[in-house]
Amino acid sequence: MDQACAYGNRPILMIFDGEKIDLLELKVSEDLFFVIVDLGGSKNTQEILRRLNQCYPLATNSIEQNVQKYFGYISSEITQAAVEAIQLGNAQLLGALMTKAQAEFDRYVVPACPDQLTAKKLHLLLHHEPLEPYIFGGKGVGSQGDGTAQLIVKTQESQRKAIEIIKRDFPQMQALQLTISRLPTPIIDLAEDRKH
Repeated sequence: MDQACAYGNRPILMIFDGEKIDLLELKVSEDLFFVIVDLGGSKNTQEILRRLNQCYPLATNSIEQNVQKYFGYISSEITQAAVEAIQLGNAQLLGALMTKAQAEFDRYVVPACPDQLTAKKLHLLLHHEPLEPYIFGGKGVGSQGDGTAQLIVKTQESQRKAIEIIKRDFPQMQALQLTISRLPTPIIDLAEDRKH
């Protein structure tokens, strides 16, 4: 994670392959507005990871096969599409992909650790009707469970409204805004460029 932090507020894609980590800085063409929500719940990350690690290297039943399927090609395809959506600044597509990722996670991964991953608070937030006019989609973060959620909202004003609704309707939750800003087009000094 130190490598990710070194990039500061610039979005990056981290690709893990065994011990190898590749980093790719993403170029964003339009501002993207998010709300990050501490769900105020509890989860046991160590238990989640222990149960998921039991699914590797060889799957011995359909639950373990489904975990491998999700963390294999399903997650990879969604992530690649999300990278494109981020670079295009397409918040609506990114929201649909986040919602899809959560639905696929619920289908393929939750059965491997249902006591930790059913995540009632997460789903209550994601399906909270008053938020619908302001968000394009959302999902759990990290190892999932009732820890943290991320929502992508429609505009900066939607970001403010979503946080107000969360504070009002879920007082145990903490909501923060996150904006991924598009990179400005570099200004080229033609006179300076001719000197070189």
